[in-house]
Amino acid sequence: MNLTLRIWREKNANAPGRFVTYQTREITHDMCFLEMLDIVNEDLTRRGEEPIAYDSDCREGICGTCGLVINGRPHGPAPATTVCQLHMRFFKDGDTITIEPWRA
Repeated sequence: MNLTLRIWREKNANAPGRFVTYQTREITHDMCFLEMLDIVNEDLTRRGEEPIAYDSDCREGICGTCGLVINGRPHGPAPATTVCQLHMRFFKDGDTITIEPWRA
């Protein structure tokens, strides 16, 4: 799948944040959302850019530290599913996905 990602980025808590757009290629439907972000980070690192920071721990759907807001919904489009258990099959080739941190 080829996707457009709009990801909230900010240098630190005192810096203003903004959405940055990234293009992904060769994402498979069987990947979980965090695996997709790992691939994006590998590409960013190869290009000398700052990788996307996000919390993850168990990747088994138990701990809940992988909380993101995806397209305006906590954890994304699958009900009762953590981000690490959210598979890319919930998205379509060509989709634009907006990714934000939880906001207090």
